[in-house]
Amino acid sequence: MKPLLCIRQQANVPLGIIEGVLNEEKVEWRYADCWTGADLPDLKEVSGLIVLGGTMNADEMAEFPHLWQVKEIMGEAVTAGKPLLGICLGVQLLSRALGGDVYKAPVRETGFLEVEAVGKDPLLDPFGPRSRLFQFHEDTCTLPEGAELLFTSEDVAVQAFKAGERAYGVQFHFEITPTEISNWCDATPDLETTWGTSKQELLQQAGHHLEQQQQSGREVARRFIDLLG
Repeated sequence: MKPLLCIRQQANVPLGIIEGVLNEEKVEWRYADCWTGADLPDLKEVSGLIVLGGTMNADEMAEFPHLWQVKEIMGEAVTAGKPLLGICLGVQLLSRALGGDVYKAPVRETGFLEVEAVGKDPLLDPFGPRSRLFQFHEDTCTLPEGAELLFTSEDVAVQAFKAGERAYGVQFHFEITPTEISNWCDATPDLETTWGTSKQELLQQAGHHLEQQQQSGREVARRFIDLLG
């Protein structure tokens, strides 16, 4: 099998629990740290793509030129039927690649919030019919034309969708570990004043909800591996 390409948007947003599943299943994979200016490989050289999150807006391409390259390869992957999973910024770039819009969400979502299944698909079924999943974002996206909405929530309509044969985007961070939660809090000086929460509160929520999220998330990762062929 060709290697799985995992595109990072910044150093402190890694694969999290997905990395452990990839290693357990002996999947060859590698990071592409696109913000460094490194070129992304031809799609023919990889078995699929995972596109991770970042603090930038999907439309800030003048400030973050790598976003254009990531958006383009995601659109090509959908056309080619390559397995693709976009997380947080990744789902917004996927929407953009398919003609959708990205804009400020009605609320900043932080912490473990409930999402509800509105479609049925084998990949994301472990999160249905409802789950409390970790969120940390202020932007959202529209559902691209022809895509299928799979999960929604009270405040942010597009929580997960499927496009084409094997392309998925999820707004929530099912990959996180306590390390990521802690690091992201430390990197957000206005966490309390702007986001309305605290590191202590988010870690307390993790104590209640993270184990179940990780159990379901590992199953989702295994099912994504099955798509790689």
